[in-house]
Amino acid sequence: MRGLIARIDRNLPLIVALSIFAWAPLLGPTYFLEAHDARHSIFFLTDFHQAIRDGALYPRWGTDFALGYGYPLFILYSPLAFYVAEVFHLLGASLTASVKATYALALILSGLSMYAFVKRILGKGAGLLAALVYIYMPYHLVDIYVRSAFAEFCSFVFLPLVLLFFYELTETRKGRYLALFALTYAGLILTHAPTAFVFTPFLGAYMLYRLLAQGRGDGHRYAFRILRERLLRLSALTGVAILLALALSAIFLLPMLAEKGCVVQEQWTGGSYNYAKHFVYFSQLFSPFWGYGYAGEGLRDEMSLQLGAVATLMAMVGLVFSFIKPSNRIGPRGEGRGHTFFFAVAALVLIAAMMPLAGPLWSALPLAALIQFPWRLLSIVAFTLSFLAGTAVLALDEENEGWHPALALLLLLVILASYDYSTPQHTEVSPRAEEPVAIIDFETFHPPDRVGMTIWTQEQPQDSPLVPHYLAGEPLVKAHPLTEGARVEMVRHGGASEEIRVTSSQEAEVEFYTYYFPGWRAYVDGQETHIYPTEPYGLIALRVPAGEHSVRLRFEDTPVRKAGAFISLLALFFTIGVLARGQKSAIMGLS
Repeated sequence: MRGLIARIDRNLPLIVALSIFAWAPLLGPTYFLEAHDARHSIFFLTDFHQAIRDGALYPRWGTDFALGYGYPLFILYSPLAFYVAEVFHLLGASLTASVKATYALALILSGLSMYAFVKRILGKGAGLLAALVYIYMPYHLVDIYVRSAFAEFCSFVFLPLVLLFFYELTETRKGRYLALFALTYAGLILTHAPTAFVFTPFLGAYMLYRLLAQGRGDGHRYAFRILRERLLRLSALTGVAILLALALSAIFLLPMLAEKGCVVQEQWTGGSYNYAKHFVYFSQLFSPFWGYGYAGEGLRDEMSLQLGAVATLMAMVGLVFSFIKPSNRIGPRGEGRGHTFFFAVAALVLIAAMMPLAGPLWSALPLAALIQFPWRLLSIVAFTLSFLAGTAVLALDEENEGWHPALALLLLLVILASYDYSTPQHTEVSPRAEEPVAIIDFETFHPPDRVGMTIWTQEQPQDSPLVPHYLAGEPLVKAHPLTEGARVEMVRHGGASEEIRVTSSQEAEVEFYTYYFPGWRAYVDGQETHIYPTEPYGLIALRVPAGEHSVRLRFEDTPVRKAGAFISLLALFFTIGVLARGQKSAIMGLS
């Protein structure tokens, strides 16, 4: 045990301890329900939990959305962060406490993952500083205490890990790093797809940089041939790693790409979500302004879009010292200078891409509208600046492997610079916020464009027969007869299914208060029957024979969902096999 403790990097518990000022507000009994999406985080988990309880191990349907008509929420929205919160909830925590616990865990893990990456490239001292800068980056804290962007916030954990494992893959060509890269890249996609989309071009540039760095000739007379062979081998390995990551995330990616056209996407890409209204201006990048309002058009933003003065200054100091340093070898493997140059260029490109001058580029990108906000790139900029800030240690410690007294002052400066930003607008925890009625409260209070629609919906719902039941706390009656004289009795309402009993002296037409969408199937006395959408809202209807019959409606997998799940399952088995083989080889001393 003593030997194990001796091998633990002492910076790891230090990072956890120093991060406490960022996550301490999550420890109290209050929450911050006035943050932009704070209520969403809870009622997303509410419906996620209901679907799990109803037997949907991979939830895809949000049963209480769209005024109770339901919405294919997790077909469009990455679910991994909600699985983590669900674990806390199943262990006994309330829905709100589960969200808070996930936030705290993600905050700590983001710092540890940043430390792991920067330590590998620049050394322990730089890793420690970069980790603290990453934790306390203004946009990182905006994401939790101002925006309460639950899934996006959790995605910060994966950004350093994806690059770390790709770096190790190009260094060692070992299968376990291929598997770990695929797992973390898939984890990013499954946590927050928009962040994965904006991160992917950056990752592609880093991959190209690493391939070229690894493919350099070594002075051999056949250097060109060696360069070509190295590039071909590494390119093939990179392609396999990317394909494996996509296969692991196919359970989400395939249905999302195939079925996103079945909802009215313009609701989430137009109006206040139009990317053209959310470019960042140069003055905002360095403004100390901190607000809790929403991002507006032009300069009318009521939340901070700053880079962080301390992080930017440290990055600039580190850049200067890394390039005037006499030695070409920076970091444990002497690759710090190349990485520093790459991240400096990347930061400048990303900052430019957030500004109005990049408008034509955004117009040319087919997925730009789904990203919604150019300032989402601040998450990637936060990563690059954190790395660059770590290079400031070079001005203090040539070796960068030990503790330097001035490093303590830098760490303190990082915390003090963002300390006020980790103060949310505290509110009491509302039991109502953890009930399905919270979704109805939101959709009936806010403009009607917040009520989702499918392509079978011909008219925006302004109300539904279910709303009074939600508001009164009564059991929902999710179906009604369209045929005179028929009777419908509600048997059970679940997160992914409905069950009713229909009694009629003649064939009856029954309408469920549920949006028609691919995957819904109806069964009359256990036999599948045809369903169809009704006008004007595109609700599910079916015909039931005369007499008394049990009717069950269940949201099941379509062929594309089954294909995605099958591909992901195969990829997961393959990945586990690669990791197990790598571990066995390591134990035998062969790796």
